[in-house]
Order: sequence, then C-alpha cells, then structure tokens
Amino acid sequence: MPVENKLTQFIFNKMGVPTFGKYLDLAAFRHKLVSSNVANVSTPGYRSKDINFEQEFQKATGKSHHLEGTITAPGHIPLGAHQGRPPKVNQVQVKEGEMNSVDIDKEVSTMTQNELLYTIGAKMLQRRFEGLKTAITSK
Repeated sequence: MPVENKLTQFIFNKMGVPTFGKYLDLAAFRHKLVSSNVANVSTPGYRSKDINFEQEFQKATGKSHHLEGTITAPGHIPLGAHQGRPPKVNQVQVKEGEMNSVDIDKEVSTMTQNELLYTIGAKMLQRRFEGLKTAITSK
C-alpha cells in the first residue's frame, strides 16, 4: 500500500470517519424498517420490525461486551456479536384480536427520533471534514 494511502487511511480513522459511516448506515437501515412499519399500518397480520440501535452500534464498532468467534477462513460462519453480521431485527408479535402489531404513534415517534440521530451524526461528520479542510487550507 502506498504511503499516501496509509496516511489518508490513518487520518480518516483518527477523525472517526468509519465509525460515523457505520452510525449513518445503521440509522438508514432503521429508517427503512420503521418506514415499512408505517406503510403496513393497515396490513392484516403484519408484524412491526425494529432494531436495538445502541446495541447494534456497539456491535458494529466492536465495542460490544459479548464474545465473538474468530473467522480464519472465508467459509466460516460468524459466531457471537461479530461485526460482519447484519443487525438483528426484532419483530413484535400480533396480539389476539388486533389486526397487526403496528402502533402508528410509536412508529412516528421512533422515526422522528431516528431522523434526529441521523441528522446529528451527519452534522458531526460534516464538522470533522470542515476541520480537516481548515487544517489543509490554513496558512
């Protein structure tokens, strides 16, 4: 790997770009789930879906307190809280006598909260790049 690529990778890692990227990816994934719940509010038997954002973010960044298996070959199955696993999607069971498990008030609240999380993450990443740009262009 050329020196400039290592330097770029080092600077981006120190700035937290990969972490912010994972944060934004996870928020976008959650938004798709919640949007699907809202779209299916009148679908009989539909089970609402969501993820535990904090837990999945810890897993994605390697800050989980759970053990994970080591993958030593491409054919190995990831075990435990492995970073390569997709987020665990939780489904709410449909209660007896109800059409589905979607609570529209909860879904709209979750969507609003998730939008704020995404916006904050995007603004923090933007500020990191502005700081880098200032450092490069300062005389």
